[in-house]
Amino acid sequence: MNVVRAVLIKELKDGLRDRRALLSAFLFPLLAPVFIYGLMTLVIKQNTESEDLVLPVIGQDYAPALMRQFEEAGFTLEAFDGSPETAVRDKTVELVVQVPEDYQETMANFEPTQVLVIHDGSRNDTRTIVRKVRNLISNYNNELAALRLIARGVSPRILQGVRAKSSDVASDEQRAANLLNFIPIYVLMAAFVCGLGLAIDNTAGERERRSLEPLLINPVTRTGLIFGKWLAASALAGAGMIITLGLCLGAMLALPIDELGLNFTLTAGQVLMLLVAILPVPMFASSLQLLLGLFAKSFKDAQSYVGILVFIPVVPTLVMQFLPVASSLWMYFVPIFGQSLMIKEILGAETIPLLAYPAAFITTFATSLLVCWITGRLLSQERVIQS
Repeated sequence: MNVVRAVLIKELKDGLRDRRALLSAFLFPLLAPVFIYGLMTLVIKQNTESEDLVLPVIGQDYAPALMRQFEEAGFTLEAFDGSPETAVRDKTVELVVQVPEDYQETMANFEPTQVLVIHDGSRNDTRTIVRKVRNLISNYNNELAALRLIARGVSPRILQGVRAKSSDVASDEQRAANLLNFIPIYVLMAAFVCGLGLAIDNTAGERERRSLEPLLINPVTRTGLIFGKWLAASALAGAGMIITLGLCLGAMLALPIDELGLNFTLTAGQVLMLLVAILPVPMFASSLQLLLGLFAKSFKDAQSYVGILVFIPVVPTLVMQFLPVASSLWMYFVPIFGQSLMIKEILGAETIPLLAYPAAFITTFATSLLVCWITGRLLSQERVIQS
């Protein structure tokens, strides 16, 4: 333990002295919450803006009743001339509504009439207005059908056989956590980013400076050296991850989520549970970085190897997003996946099995120890040292 403590203190001092590398490592925890706040503020603004919208229309004189519906909904109608497809493709306008010339004739004959909504489906910024226009046309169609039935002495309710009524049992916290499901990615990714430089410098950097072999000449165990370096890198990674968590939670609380009809609150107990859940992640990340960094010949070479590990926190969120499955106890035993699942459930104020906390901690921590032991054993092999 004296060896581990000595190596830990020495590596931490070296890491803290390099101010430029330290600033580069902790740039991610500072920028990620700012990015989250700015992006979500823009999304909320796009979904809640109530200002008048200009709606280009071709043939608005053919459907005066429909045009009144648009005006009552806050649209400002504008006659459009030219090719609507070209204008939408060139992003000159967001969309164009085209009323056919035979609109009145088909309506008089009670035939289906198609009002064309020309838009660009690849543009995310126009989805809100396109959805609003389509809903208005659909509502107008329902009102028109009801009036036609009433004119013939038939109740519109005859068409309403079975209707689905939605009853959402999810709480506001769960819906808000689902909206901000990328928070676990940033929090866990910080553990892989903030200690990355120190972990690489302790392995590939030592080899590049030709100080690894003189270090191994000392009468200390290889495992003791690795555990000291591992704890130093884990300390920096843990500090960065906690900073990222705190700033992300602050950004979430500052967001005007209530404008979307959601309510997000956070208690001190939830914060404590989050800290307990993510505690072993920096240790796991640093152990993998030390192992891969041992096989690199230079610091630059190690960055290409170890940089792949940064994508590990992304995998659980993608799996839960595109392959939604009900949470089960075995998931908490999987490193990183269990922590990602716990973050989402804690933010959503869901009930987590008590066994989940020791399961996630023990498996992740034990895996980290195993990886460090393997790294220490590899240092005893001459082919690894000389490679």
